[in-house]
Amino acid sequence: MNIAYLIWLEDLYSPILKGQVIELLKDLKKISPQNKYFLFAFQPIYTIILYYHKLQNIDKDLKNNDVNLIIIPTLIFPRRTWFFSAKWYIVPLIFLYSFPILLFLNFVKKIDILHCRSYPIMSSAIMVKKIKKNLKVVFDPRSPFPEENITAGRWAKNSFSYKLWKILEKQYLEESNAVIAIANTYVKHFERVTLNSNFIIIPNNVDTKKFMPNKKLREYFRKKMGMRDDEIIFVYSGSLGNHWNNPKIYAKIIIKLRKLNMKHRFLFLTSGVKELKKIFNQYNVYPNEYFAIYVDFDNIPKYLSIADFGLNLMEKQDIRMSIKTCEYLAMGLPIIVNSNVLGAKEIIKKYDVGLVLEDLENINLREIENIIQKRDQISLKCRKVAFYNFSTTEVAKQYLKTYKNLKGGNCIFR
Repeated sequence: MNIAYLIWLEDLYSPILKGQVIELLKDLKKISPQNKYFLFAFQPIYTIILYYHKLQNIDKDLKNNDVNLIIIPTLIFPRRTWFFSAKWYIVPLIFLYSFPILLFLNFVKKIDILHCRSYPIMSSAIMVKKIKKNLKVVFDPRSPFPEENITAGRWAKNSFSYKLWKILEKQYLEESNAVIAIANTYVKHFERVTLNSNFIIIPNNVDTKKFMPNKKLREYFRKKMGMRDDEIIFVYSGSLGNHWNNPKIYAKIIIKLRKLNMKHRFLFLTSGVKELKKIFNQYNVYPNEYFAIYVDFDNIPKYLSIADFGLNLMEKQDIRMSIKTCEYLAMGLPIIVNSNVLGAKEIIKKYDVGLVLEDLENINLREIENIIQKRDQISLKCRKVAFYNFSTTEVAKQYLKTYKNLKGGNCIFR
């Protein structure tokens, strides 16, 4: 098979793309060397100019692993924000620009399966499929793009942009050969749009060799940061903003857990340190109650080694099972979420690897004390669940099975 993974204006050098796409393609090649893999990457022209050496290194790395990177400059799309807020008038521009290029590449490279990450490029992929009858298209939405833009405040629900993308979403779900759902919450969400889709549940992946508990680092960093051996550390890792991961919700839980009858503090590994401290000052959360550190992606596992529990709390309901869920589990950290984090909640319920707080206003402290007492036992289970279900190699095997089924004309059942 010749398989092409397609991205639109996402940063090739970002940690998310490296973990979810580049490392995944490298593992796919290792477990199925007879297949050819391509990465078609539409990139803004300024990215190609400014980050030329980084892109060169990525290209070299992929070539060394026998994966072909093809970078396509997007001259008329100067900013990456066009990916996130593609209003209605941008849709035809994306199609007119990408379709002829994609059609050419598909015939020249003899592509059998086109794996499309997210929404913007799907219209072109569907049209190429109509022309090239034996082409199979995989729609990999990653998140519900129309609802995401409403949550972010970019669109209103009655806007033409939202309505257009919902129409296109239905087309993508029905005309693609397979739709990747990160969790069953995604299937439930998309089945409200249409029942005529072929869903396959494949979760986010994590590098379990990189994200793994390290006792020496735990002892070193705890001592360096002035933490006691018996002190419970709750960690949040990731971005912070007003839409999904709001610092206010973490300020509130810190205040609520002041009544917890155990020595504890909170650790935040985030690029939003300044905003976090500003919000915490407004809520009278004191500096001795938390640590806030900016660390680059490569060092996150070192600092996660300090922690005992991973946090993921949201003000608004969301279907996602974020990458941090996999990372926490790989590090052996039981997860604490509230009931709004539907994807992560599903994982916790299925594997019994954490705690779901049903009401943040009335937290049952006894539940938290109980899970703290069982931490060592649950921690071993977390690591095992991550290794057998969310490791990059295991996820790559699930993608390969999907590709084989599509190529063979078999139906895929979830």
